[in-house]
Amino acid sequence: MSGNTVPSGSKDQLHARFITFNVNGLRTFFHYQPFSDMNQSLEKAFEYLDADIITLQELKTDRHSITRWGKVNGFYSFISLPQTKRGYSGVGCWVRVLPKEHPLSGALQVIKAEEGITGLLSVKTNRTAVCYRDDPIGSIGGYESLGIDEEDDKEGLYLDSEGRCVMVELACNVVVISVYCPANSSHSVEGASFRIKYLKVLFKRIRNLYKMGKQVVLMGDINVCRDLIDHAEALERASIKISNNTTGFEIESTFPMECKQFILNPDTPFRRILNQMLADSIIAEFAGDGILWDSTRVMQTRKRLKMYTVWNTLKNSRPINYGSRVDYVLCTETLKKLITSADILPDITGSDHCPVYADFDLRSLADNLSPISGKIPRFEARYKFDLLHRNVLEMFGKNGTSRGTGEKRYNVHKKPLVSPKATAKLPEDKLTAGDSVTVSQTTMTRSFPSREYPKLPVKETGTPPLCNHGLEAIQRTSRTQANPGKKFWICKLPKGVSGDKDSSCGFFQWA
Repeated sequence: MSGNTVPSGSKDQLHARFITFNVNGLRTFFHYQPFSDMNQSLEKAFEYLDADIITLQELKTDRHSITRWGKVNGFYSFISLPQTKRGYSGVGCWVRVLPKEHPLSGALQVIKAEEGITGLLSVKTNRTAVCYRDDPIGSIGGYESLGIDEEDDKEGLYLDSEGRCVMVELACNVVVISVYCPANSSHSVEGASFRIKYLKVLFKRIRNLYKMGKQVVLMGDINVCRDLIDHAEALERASIKISNNTTGFEIESTFPMECKQFILNPDTPFRRILNQMLADSIIAEFAGDGILWDSTRVMQTRKRLKMYTVWNTLKNSRPINYGSRVDYVLCTETLKKLITSADILPDITGSDHCPVYADFDLRSLADNLSPISGKIPRFEARYKFDLLHRNVLEMFGKNGTSRGTGEKRYNVHKKPLVSPKATAKLPEDKLTAGDSVTVSQTTMTRSFPSREYPKLPVKETGTPPLCNHGLEAIQRTSRTQANPGKKFWICKLPKGVSGDKDSSCGFFQWA
């Protein structure tokens, strides 16, 4: 597949779509197309994404606002918020409620749900609270030997205090994990220690679940680039020669050694920890013990380069695709064999990240289901955040039917998401969102148009000097400790590959 590959072909009702998206704040997420036209409605956003399992990271919301996000018609909602930092982090997993006659209604039925990676957080059962690992009915399991102090819960509770993980077990024996792993943006020793510990405990828990016979889908922002080819700056640094031919990108035979050195560099322990979990790592010793497959690479192969999922918005790096890949849908081997489609969706804006999706044919899993009690886990947002007490006006929708029951008609014919580039040549005056057309024998659904991040006005003083391109420079303000508030001029073009005429020339001058 080429780098311009987009989701194609309508998937049938037996193909479940899993999609993950770091939205970098639900409120700002709705400032950008196509979501700005949706009246801050997650229901409309989910209708657009058209997936069965949706995980979002960096919700950046709080309990006072959860009534808006915790009740989505047609979905069960599982949301974790930080306990100490208000409006920080936060992840969620939404599972579509299917009618009983739907072929996947049994397979996608939620039977258990947890908050956190350690099982030490508590959930209310009747009038008492019990931690997940001590709940004989609702426990997902896999808590043994996680590498945290077994005698003192403080370390484990600290790891789970920032609202970074939600786990949902489905009746088809699949545990879905929505995670936002720490990045240590402050570059502190404490932050690095927390980051390493979090990854190790998370991956140990996944290994434990796998040993129990459960299949796992780990989806979200791992905050780690798995390989050199997943990081624009690293590719530039390594000076790897790339040639482009009719079949796609080819990498020189020296690449594996370069990548091995990159992965094993002492400065990148997080990349090593991730690769030790990957059954498709290019490092044979890691792959042999790995249990997770990178669904995007399974379908797109390693020939596809510049497949980034996050970009630096301050440097406006998205238009020239100078970014990195840190968002994944990873799965265990049984599920890897059921992947029918997987890709990134870089033309969908709304965040500094883009969505990532994978479709699975769950036909074989739907025949052997775990017992279903019919009870919704107490972690479901309506119970956890006490959202069942609504006023009369909230209880009914416009058509007079009860809201939040999940009885919305389900479209069994999934519509693929298509980048605006793929539909740019379609007649704008004759098509509306949702129309289908045939392009190169492939049925696609027209998506909403995307737009670049808005450029905020910069208050400048003095006449701008010319950069090395001969263009007027733009003014910025220093936020460093050495020169706080001091003005300076830089090249107006975004940072990119050295020598690229469309990238910054590196010009700098104090104002």
